[in-house]
Amino acid sequence: MSMIMKVISLLGITTFLVLGTGTVKVWADDEQTLDKKAATMNAESSTPKHDPARVQALSKQYNVPEARISEMRSQKMGWGEVNISLAMAEHLSATSKTPMTTDQALTKIEQLRGDKMGWGKIAKELNMKLGPVVSAAERGQRTIHDADRDNSRARHDVTGERAEKMERSERHERPEHADRSARPERPGR
Repeated sequence: MSMIMKVISLLGITTFLVLGTGTVKVWADDEQTLDKKAATMNAESSTPKHDPARVQALSKQYNVPEARISEMRSQKMGWGEVNISLAMAEHLSATSKTPMTTDQALTKIEQLRGDKMGWGKIAKELNMKLGPVVSAAERGQRTIHDADRDNSRARHDVTGERAEKMERSERHERPEHADRSARPERPGR
Protein backbone atom coordinates (compact mmCIF):
# COMPACT_ATOMS: atom_id res chain seq x y z
CA MET A 1 0.00 0.00 0.00
CA SER A 2 1.32 3.39 -0.86
CA MET A 3 1.84 6.10 1.68
CA ILE A 4 -1.03 8.18 0.26
CA MET A 5 -3.46 5.25 0.61
CA LYS A 6 -2.36 4.70 4.22
CA VAL A 7 -2.91 8.37 5.06
CA ILE A 8 -6.35 8.41 3.38
CA SER A 9 -7.46 5.24 5.15
CA LEU A 10 -6.13 6.56 8.49
CA LEU A 11 -8.01 9.84 7.96
CA GLY A 12 -11.17 7.92 7.06
CA ILE A 13 -10.98 5.77 10.18
CA THR A 14 -10.27 8.80 12.36
CA THR A 15 -13.18 10.72 10.83
CA PHE A 16 -15.50 7.76 11.35
CA LEU A 17 -14.48 7.40 14.99
CA VAL A 18 -14.86 11.11 15.71
CA LEU A 19 -18.21 11.49 13.93
CA GLY A 20 -19.56 8.13 15.07
CA THR A 21 -18.71 8.83 18.70
CA GLY A 22 -20.20 12.32 18.41
CA THR A 23 -23.48 10.89 17.16
CA VAL A 24 -23.68 8.50 20.09
CA LYS A 25 -22.92 11.35 22.49
CA VAL A 26 -25.66 13.54 20.95
CA TRP A 27 -28.09 10.62 21.14
CA ALA A 28 -27.24 10.08 24.82
CA ASP A 29 -27.57 13.82 25.53
CA ASP A 30 -31.00 13.91 23.86
CA GLU A 31 -32.13 10.86 25.82
CA GLN A 32 -30.97 12.46 29.08
CA THR A 33 -32.75 15.67 28.10
CA LEU A 34 -35.99 13.73 27.54
CA ASP A 35 -35.63 11.93 30.87
CA LYS A 36 -35.07 15.25 32.68
CA LYS A 37 -38.07 16.80 30.89
CA ALA A 38 -40.26 13.89 31.92
CA ALA A 39 -39.19 14.20 35.56
CA THR A 40 -39.69 17.98 35.55
CA MET A 41 -43.11 17.74 33.94
CA ASN A 42 -44.21 15.02 36.35
CA ALA A 43 -43.18 17.19 39.31
CA GLU A 44 -44.78 20.37 37.92
CA SER A 45 -48.02 18.67 36.87
CA SER A 46 -48.85 16.84 40.08
CA THR A 47 -52.19 18.60 40.70
CA PRO A 48 -55.01 16.46 39.27
CA LYS A 49 -57.50 19.35 39.19
CA HIS A 50 -55.94 20.52 35.90
CA ASP A 51 -55.98 17.07 34.23
CA PRO A 52 -59.02 17.68 31.99
CA ALA A 53 -57.46 20.89 30.62
CA ARG A 54 -54.12 19.11 30.04
CA VAL A 55 -55.81 16.22 28.23
CA GLN A 56 -57.71 18.63 25.99
CA ALA A 57 -54.61 20.72 25.21
CA LEU A 58 -52.40 17.72 24.34
CA SER A 59 -55.17 16.16 22.30
CA LYS A 60 -55.41 19.32 20.23
CA GLN A 61 -51.63 19.69 19.84
CA TYR A 62 -50.88 16.10 18.81
CA ASN A 63 -54.19 15.36 17.06
CA VAL A 64 -54.94 12.31 19.22
CA PRO A 65 -58.33 11.56 20.81
CA GLU A 66 -58.73 12.77 24.39
CA ALA A 67 -59.80 9.25 25.39
CA ARG A 68 -56.40 7.92 24.28
CA ILE A 69 -54.53 10.40 26.47
CA SER A 70 -56.81 9.61 29.43
CA GLU A 71 -56.12 5.91 28.83
CA MET A 72 -52.38 6.56 29.00
CA ARG A 73 -52.84 8.43 32.27
CA SER A 74 -54.90 5.57 33.70
CA GLN A 75 -51.92 3.28 33.00
CA LYS A 76 -50.01 5.31 35.59
CA MET A 77 -47.96 7.25 33.04
CA GLY A 78 -46.82 10.66 34.24
CA TRP A 79 -47.49 13.79 32.19
CA GLY A 80 -43.85 13.86 31.09
CA GLU A 81 -43.96 10.33 29.74
CA VAL A 82 -47.33 10.96 28.08
CA ASN A 83 -45.99 14.10 26.39
CA ILE A 84 -42.76 12.44 25.19
CA SER A 85 -44.66 9.40 23.90
CA LEU A 86 -46.98 11.68 21.95
CA ALA A 87 -44.07 13.73 20.60
CA MET A 88 -42.25 10.58 19.50
CA ALA A 89 -45.43 9.17 17.92
CA GLU A 90 -46.03 12.41 16.03
CA HIS A 91 -42.46 12.37 14.68
CA LEU A 92 -42.66 8.68 13.78
CA SER A 93 -45.93 9.13 11.88
CA ALA A 94 -44.47 12.08 9.98
CA THR A 95 -41.19 10.36 9.03
CA SER A 96 -42.23 6.73 8.64
CA LYS A 97 -41.82 5.16 5.22
CA THR A 98 -45.10 3.31 5.71
CA PRO A 99 -48.05 5.65 6.24
CA MET A 100 -49.41 5.58 9.79
CA THR A 101 -51.46 7.81 12.02
CA THR A 102 -50.13 9.31 15.22
CA ASP A 103 -52.43 6.93 17.10
CA GLN A 104 -50.89 3.89 15.34
CA ALA A 105 -47.38 5.20 15.97
CA LEU A 106 -48.30 5.71 19.62
CA THR A 107 -49.34 2.06 19.90
CA LYS A 108 -45.94 1.00 18.53
CA ILE A 109 -44.08 3.26 20.97
CA GLU A 110 -46.14 2.03 23.92
CA GLN A 111 -45.25 -1.57 22.98
CA LEU A 112 -41.55 -0.74 22.97
CA ARG A 113 -41.86 1.18 26.26
CA GLY A 114 -43.63 -1.87 27.68
CA ASP A 115 -40.52 -3.90 26.78
CA LYS A 116 -38.59 -1.58 29.14
CA MET A 117 -36.81 0.28 26.34
CA GLY A 118 -35.56 3.81 26.95
CA TRP A 119 -36.27 6.72 24.61
CA GLY A 120 -32.88 6.39 22.89
CA LYS A 121 -33.28 2.67 22.22
CA ILE A 122 -36.79 3.24 20.87
CA ALA A 123 -35.50 5.94 18.55
CA LYS A 124 -32.66 3.70 17.39
CA GLU A 125 -35.07 0.78 16.86
CA LEU A 126 -37.37 2.99 14.76
CA ASN A 127 -34.50 4.74 12.89
CA MET A 128 -35.44 8.20 14.05
CA LYS A 129 -33.56 11.13 15.53
CA LEU A 130 -34.34 12.42 19.00
CA GLY A 131 -33.70 16.12 18.28
CA PRO A 132 -37.13 16.75 16.73
CA VAL A 133 -38.73 14.71 19.53
CA VAL A 134 -37.03 16.93 22.14
CA SER A 135 -38.35 20.03 20.34
CA ALA A 136 -41.88 18.62 20.17
CA ALA A 137 -41.70 17.61 23.85
CA GLU A 138 -40.71 21.19 24.74
CA ARG A 139 -43.76 22.48 22.84
CA GLY A 140 -45.88 19.93 24.70
CA GLN A 141 -44.44 21.07 28.01
CA ARG A 142 -45.40 24.68 27.18
CA THR A 143 -48.85 23.48 26.14
CA ILE A 144 -49.36 21.75 29.50
CA HIS A 145 -48.05 24.81 31.35
CA ASP A 146 -50.42 27.08 29.40
CA ALA A 147 -53.36 24.74 30.07
CA ASP A 148 -52.58 24.81 33.80
CA ARG A 149 -52.33 28.61 33.79
CA ASP A 150 -55.52 29.09 31.77
CA ASN A 151 -57.40 26.62 33.95
CA SER A 152 -56.21 28.40 37.11
CA ARG A 153 -57.35 31.75 35.72
CA ALA A 154 -60.75 30.36 34.80
CA ARG A 155 -61.18 28.89 38.29
CA HIS A 156 -59.98 32.15 39.87
CA ASP A 157 -62.37 34.22 37.76
CA VAL A 158 -65.34 32.07 38.80
CA THR A 159 -64.27 32.10 42.44
CA GLY A 160 -63.62 35.85 42.29
CA GLU A 161 -67.09 36.54 40.86
CA ARG A 162 -68.72 34.47 43.60
CA ALA A 163 -66.73 36.22 46.30
CA GLU A 164 -67.58 39.63 44.87
CA LYS A 165 -71.32 38.81 44.75
CA MET A 166 -71.20 37.50 48.32
CA GLU A 167 -69.34 40.55 49.48
CA ARG A 168 -71.88 42.91 47.94
CA SER A 169 -74.85 41.06 49.40
CA GLU A 170 -73.33 40.76 52.87
CA ARG A 171 -72.04 44.31 53.05
CA HIS A 172 -73.57 46.28 55.89
CA GLU A 173 -73.98 50.00 56.07
CA ARG A 174 -71.15 51.66 57.89
CA PRO A 175 -72.03 53.73 60.88
CA GLU A 176 -71.52 57.40 60.30
CA HIS A 177 -68.48 58.90 61.92
CA ALA A 178 -68.88 61.53 64.54
CA ASP A 179 -68.59 65.04 63.21
CA ARG A 180 -65.27 66.64 64.10
CA SER A 181 -67.00 69.51 65.85
CA ALA A 182 -68.81 67.03 68.11
CA ARG A 183 -65.58 65.45 69.29
CA PRO A 184 -64.21 66.59 72.65
CA GLU A 185 -61.03 68.63 72.62
CA ARG A 186 -57.96 66.88 73.84
CA PRO A 187 -56.14 68.60 76.65
CA GLY A 188 -52.88 70.19 75.62
CA ARG A 189 -53.95 71.36 72.17
